[in-house]
Amino acid sequence: MFALTACDKKPIDPNGPITGDPVTPGQAGYLVGKVTDPQGKPLAKATIFVDHTVLTGDGPEVKTAADGTYKVQMTDFAGEWIAKGYMLKQYNDRVYKIDLDPEDDSPFTSNEKPVRNFQWKLTGHIPDLSLDLYYGGTMEMSRDLNADELWDNENIEFTLTPVGPLIDGSTGKVLKLQAKKRYNDAIKDVPMGRYKVTAIYKPTGEQLLVRNAWDFDSDIVYQQSVTMDFLGTESAVRFNSMCVGYTNRH
Repeated sequence: MFALTACDKKPIDPNGPITGDPVTPGQAGYLVGKVTDPQGKPLAKATIFVDHTVLTGDGPEVKTAADGTYKVQMTDFAGEWIAKGYMLKQYNDRVYKIDLDPEDDSPFTSNEKPVRNFQWKLTGHIPDLSLDLYYGGTMEMSRDLNADELWDNENIEFTLTPVGPLIDGSTGKVLKLQAKKRYNDAIKDVPMGRYKVTAIYKPTGEQLLVRNAWDFDSDIVYQQSVTMDFLGTESAVRFNSMCVGYTNRH
């Protein structure tokens, strides 16, 4: 019985093309896999690289092909490796660097015939649970210094209405968001897109005035709504973030 089962299996050509869907067969001496977008379609020109768990920064990297597949030749080096991926996406005249979600984030050795598939996700927790990091963008909040009270920022409800498609081309939804606790000045894991932002103070229903707090090129003017984009790669420290200023002083 075991002999028959073995004969039914076709040998894998280590030098052949990456085939198989959804399971990609491993290949000796290579890391292989496939990258898909949020709709499950192949994602071309994404970057996949391997990083050694001890000697970081020396692993090879490749771009995915038109069908979303990739093939990285492994270095015959002792120890374990981790596969990582990211993509650059142009959206509304900005460029965004977006981490890709690994189907399997476990380390591997160079002789294991590893297979690691990735997907672009709009939201969700990045696998390392020790870090409070997400695939979605971050909306920071900035209380105006002249605001009357409003110290309980967890009671401020922000409404984000999509302006055009989201970064992946899909149709977004109207979001109503609040901070999870007092003095938490950021709301995380927001699907990346362009949004019209409004705000109310929930205990009284009062509409607050808002502005883009990182717009330093114009006078400080608060309005009933503001249309905002997340920062892209033009910011070294606040990429994939935006900041909404708010006040109740007219």
